[in-house]
Amino acid sequence: MLKGFAQNRFHQILSLALVILCGAIVWNSPRAHAEESTVEGALELILSHPEADGTLYAACQKLPSARELVDFYRNRRYAPAWLDGSKPSPWAKDLVRFLREEAPNHGLNAEDYHLACLSALLSILDAAREAQRPVSPTLLAHLDLVLTDAFLILFSHLSSGRVDPSALDPLWVSQAHRADLRAGLEEFLIHHDLRRTLRRFAPPDEDYWRLVAAVAAQRKMASMKEPWPVVPEGPSLRPGQRDSRVPLIRRQLYRLGDYDNQSDKSSDTYDAKLLAAVRRFQKRHGLAVDGVVGKQTTKALNVSPRDRLLQMLANLERLRWLPRSWGDRYLVVNTADYSLTAYEHGASVLKMRVIVGGSATSTPVFSEVIRYVELNPYWNVPQSIVGKELLPKIRKDPTFLERHHYELLATFGDQTLGVDPRVIDWQRVRPENFPWRIRQLPGPWNALGRIKFVLPNRFNVYLHDTPDRHLFQRPHRALSHGCIRLEKPLDLALFVLQDDPKWTRESLEKHIASGKRHIIALLRPCTVHLLYITAWVSEDGTVHFRRDIYDRDKLLVKALKLEPFTSEATNTVRAPHPGG
Repeated sequence: MLKGFAQNRFHQILSLALVILCGAIVWNSPRAHAEESTVEGALELILSHPEADGTLYAACQKLPSARELVDFYRNRRYAPAWLDGSKPSPWAKDLVRFLREEAPNHGLNAEDYHLACLSALLSILDAAREAQRPVSPTLLAHLDLVLTDAFLILFSHLSSGRVDPSALDPLWVSQAHRADLRAGLEEFLIHHDLRRTLRRFAPPDEDYWRLVAAVAAQRKMASMKEPWPVVPEGPSLRPGQRDSRVPLIRRQLYRLGDYDNQSDKSSDTYDAKLLAAVRRFQKRHGLAVDGVVGKQTTKALNVSPRDRLLQMLANLERLRWLPRSWGDRYLVVNTADYSLTAYEHGASVLKMRVIVGGSATSTPVFSEVIRYVELNPYWNVPQSIVGKELLPKIRKDPTFLERHHYELLATFGDQTLGVDPRVIDWQRVRPENFPWRIRQLPGPWNALGRIKFVLPNRFNVYLHDTPDRHLFQRPHRALSHGCIRLEKPLDLALFVLQDDPKWTRESLEKHIASGKRHIIALLRPCTVHLLYITAWVSEDGTVHFRRDIYDRDKLLVKALKLEPFTSEATNTVRAPHPGG
C-alpha cells in the first residue's frame, strides 16, 4: 500500500511496455485494420471477441467487469464514454487523478484499478499529440474500456468493500450493500461530477469521511524516514517524578498532537502540562485516564505511525461493510471500545460501558432486532461452560450448586425434572458424558443479573445485566463468554420500552423486586448493531484508537494486502459461548 516512488515508476514503465506491445499486436492484425476507422467499431470488435473462457483484455489488462462492459457498451451502441472527440475527456482525467492522489486515503490500492496502465495510455496519447501524429481509434477504445472497468471496480469497492467479511471471519455477519453501478456510471457520464458520485457510493456517514481526512495527515507522519523512537520500559512514571524518559515521552506526545509545544523538551520532570497531554493520549486510546505512564500507556506510545495508518485503513474497509440505513431507533455496541450507544433519530441519547467476550470467546459482529425484555431471567448454563468451569468446582464441593443457586435438571420426554446433586458420584462424571442441564435461579446472584435483552441469533448472544458491577471500572473489559454485559440495564430497558407507557422506572423496579420471571414484548422492535471499530475520528476532530482485542485488524490488513504490521493482540479467536 505504501509504495515508494521507484516501485511506482517500475509499474508505469512495465505497463507502458505492455501497452505498446499489445497495441502493436492489435494494430497489425487484419481484423483490427478492418474496424479501426472508428472508436465505435474498435469497441464492438474488442467486446465481441473475448477469450475462450469469456475473459476480456484491453491494453493487456484483464477486465474483471467483462459482462457489465458488454452490456454497457451494447446499450450505448458502442459509443465511447470517456473521450472528448479524439482525446481523453476532463472527467477521464479526474478519475485517473483520484486513483493516483486520493484512492490511497480510502485504503484502496490504485493498481487494482489499472492506474499504471491508464497512466501509460495517457502518456502515449500525449506523445502522439505533441508529435502531431494521428491516434489510432483502437488505442482510444482500449483506453475507454480500461477506464470503464476501473470505474466499476472502484465504486463497487467503495460501496461494499474490497473483501468479504464473512469469508474472513466466521464470527462476522453482515449484509453487503448492493449499489446500482450501471446507473451510477450513466449518471456520472451526464453530470461529470466525481465528488457527487463518490458521495453516492461510499458510506454516507461523516464517520467515514472524517477518517479519510485523518488518513491523509497520518500518511505524512508514517512516511517519515527515521524510525519511530521507542520509549524504554521501566517503573510506572507519575506526576512530579523525574526520569530520563520524560523528554522522549514529551516529544512523542508532541508529534502525536497531544502536547502543545516542545519549549521545555529538555526537562526531565513530569510536570502538570505533560500530565494533561498524557491524560489526553490515554483517553483517546481507551486506556485508564490516570496520568500514570505504565506498561499499557508505554506500549501505546510505541505503536508506530505506520501501524496506526494501517489500523485506520482497515477500519475504513469495515465502515464500507456497514448498513446504509440504520433506522430511527437503534443501538450500536462497539466491542473494541467496550461501549453501547443508543440513538434516536440519529442523535445519541444514551451511552454506557459494556463488558464483551474475552479473547478466546470473542463477541461476534452482526445486526439483529431485540424482540423482548426478560425480567428476573433464568440462566441456562451452556454445556461448554458446565464442562470447563462448573464441573471441576462441583467435584471439589458437592454443595456448590445449591450454594450458588443452581438447579440440576433432567429431561424425560416432554418433562423436565429436578435432580438431587447429592446422590450423584461426581468423580465419575465427565464433560463428554454429562446427561443433565444446569440453570441458575433468578435473583441478585444470577450471572445475567435482573434484566436480559433477547435478540434471536445463531450465536445465542444477547445483552444482559450482571451482578459483577465492579468490573465496569476496568479500562479493559473483554471478560465475558461472548454476550454483552450492561452497565445501565434499567436505563436501556426504559429506552427500548418507551412506546409502552405502563413501563416506567418504578414499575420495572417493582417487577424486579418481586423476583418473578416476566417477559415484556417490545411494541416497537429495536435493532442492535454489534460492531468492531478500532479507529475513528470524533466530531471535534480527535483521532481515537483502540486495542485490537481479537486480532481482527491483523487479519484484515493481510486480506487487504496492506503491508504487515505488529499487532498489539496475540489472541486466538474462537466461537463465543452462548449466554456468557
